[in-house]
Amino acid sequence: MSYRERFDQAVRPLGELVGELDAEILQHEKALSELRELRRNVKQVLRTLEPKAPAKPPKPKPPVDRVKKDRVLAHIATGPDRDITAPGLKNNGLGDPPISLGALYGILDELRDDGLLRVDRIGKGGQKVYRRTVS
Repeated sequence: MSYRERFDQAVRPLGELVGELDAEILQHEKALSELRELRRNVKQVLRTLEPKAPAKPPKPKPPVDRVKKDRVLAHIATGPDRDITAPGLKNNGLGDPPISLGALYGILDELRDDGLLRVDRIGKGGQKVYRRTVS
């Protein structure tokens, strides 16, 4: 018997052992995969059944600057009875310093709440179009 044959004979059981180990690893990987899927399903059921956290209260609106509100009110009161929109007011020039569009939306909403304006209609893109309630 040559050295090569003796070597092959000695290594053959190790090759078989590697095959057996690979088969066992595949079996354990399949079981692991099934357990992970089961865990995902159980977590989904728990998420579905657990009570929802109470909703956070909405942030209060920041107060409208009184000086800006008075400037907008004076502009509306002296102008003709026409459609009033926040972008329209911004483009028509309310003097310096300029008033931001977001602030104009808040001022118009507050004037509506005060009863000085009413929402006449909803324009393109959901834009509120106001009218004066008093002349």
